[in-house]
Amino acid sequence: MIINMLDKFTPAAPWGLALVAGLLAALSFPDFNVWPAAWECLAPLLLALEGAPPGRAFGLGFSMGAACFGLTIPWFVNTMVDFGHMPPWLAWTVTGLAVSYLSFFTGAFGVAVGALWRRAGAEWALVAAPFWWLALELARGHMPPLAFPWARLADSQFRVLPVIQIADITGEEGVGFLLAFTGAALARMILWARGRGAGERYPWRWLALWLLFTGGAVAYGAAALDTWSRPAGEPVKVAVVQGDIDQNRKWDHDYVLDQLAIYEEDTRTAAAAGARFVVWPETAAAFHFGEGSWLDGRIMALARELNISLLFGAPGTGVVEGERVSYNRAWMVRPDGAREKYDKVHLVPFGEYVPMSRALFFVRKMAHSIGDMLPGERAHNLDAGGFSAGPQICFEVIFPRYTRQQAALGAGVIANITNDAWFGRSAMSDQSLATAVFRAVENRIPLVRAAQSGVSAIVQPTGEITGATELFTRATLAGSVVPRTGALTPYTSSGGAFAWMTMAGALLISLLAWRARRP
Repeated sequence: MIINMLDKFTPAAPWGLALVAGLLAALSFPDFNVWPAAWECLAPLLLALEGAPPGRAFGLGFSMGAACFGLTIPWFVNTMVDFGHMPPWLAWTVTGLAVSYLSFFTGAFGVAVGALWRRAGAEWALVAAPFWWLALELARGHMPPLAFPWARLADSQFRVLPVIQIADITGEEGVGFLLAFTGAALARMILWARGRGAGERYPWRWLALWLLFTGGAVAYGAAALDTWSRPAGEPVKVAVVQGDIDQNRKWDHDYVLDQLAIYEEDTRTAAAAGARFVVWPETAAAFHFGEGSWLDGRIMALARELNISLLFGAPGTGVVEGERVSYNRAWMVRPDGAREKYDKVHLVPFGEYVPMSRALFFVRKMAHSIGDMLPGERAHNLDAGGFSAGPQICFEVIFPRYTRQQAALGAGVIANITNDAWFGRSAMSDQSLATAVFRAVENRIPLVRAAQSGVSAIVQPTGEITGATELFTRATLAGSVVPRTGALTPYTSSGGAFAWMTMAGALLISLLAWRARRP
């Protein structure tokens, strides 16, 4: 189909190819889960960029992003309409701005590859393409205050365990590079097929490198799965409690005790089944725990009675420069009466605070439910009694550096607590879980995820999801994990160096290509 489109080239053909690329990318993510589409999605865009001037190259890349992210993140609308009380037209406008922001990076990819194609030809452009794709994904995750590494290409492979095991060396970026290189190799072979009448030699080097990279990744994955499926150490029985709390009533004063009773009842069930580490979701305690309320004693007594360590979310307050401030907080309470807290480090912009609030003062007027929180100082671990747990609240799990920091500090388990009820019956929670799988593999650390209304899950160091709940069901998920001990993975100990190497590679290859010029 692609070759026919190129043979019958029309001015509209490149734009059709760009939209096909975006559609393939979107299909690879949850809820569609057509993961093979990610292996070929970049090829149509790369073919469309042949000879494209800068403006058109940006537009083609932007069009791919708009098609991809427009189908991937429509769940933005639900939370803004249902809980932010925005009119639908404004919610769709804001979602369109979010899609445009994400698509800017795919547009920049188009500009970079298009410039190299015009300057040095197809070979140089396609060699540089995987490096530029990863470099711009990395940039998207490091753009404060709007860093948002959502729906990175590698996320689509979260259930393809033999492929993703290389993440303990390269991070998620290694899987993304493999996918992007596949798209470039496919584009090179299509170019050969289109021009084979001119006597051009078959691009054997591309095929050989693709076989080497893919075969090496799968071979390593098979060996790693065999090794990490039998982790050394004593297993710990864990449980996550999904209360399925009605978000519309969650903060009603007369509903606080009902919510707490749900979590207490299900925790007793989990403890009776042997669980010794229990995790409740973000803000499961809908009151200010730690401020001396009689409800504090009720939760402490539950941990003592059941002989469990309990990690849960609760809103928190503090005093900074004489003013009372708010935090999104996680607590660990142990049966010996000890308790520790963790304040969310990476807040959700336009959800938990308004970035650049002086310039964007009008945003709060449009959506009154936006919080005014302060971030915690740093990512750290909490003592679960016998091992350390690295708490991550909500979308902190999509940022690899926090898990890496907690693993380096000795975390044995990562506990991701979240409230995805804001986003309704959408793909959002599954998309978030996809990123969490990579955090487990990168650091070879088990991860337990408690979501208020789903999807809650238990993820092993291989990335295998050994238990998961349905959306909007009350459920208690029990299982066993072996807390991580021993040496750090190459990914953890290197500080995620591979990702930065791809950015350096993009710049170096582009410099060499620029000097080479087209023959």
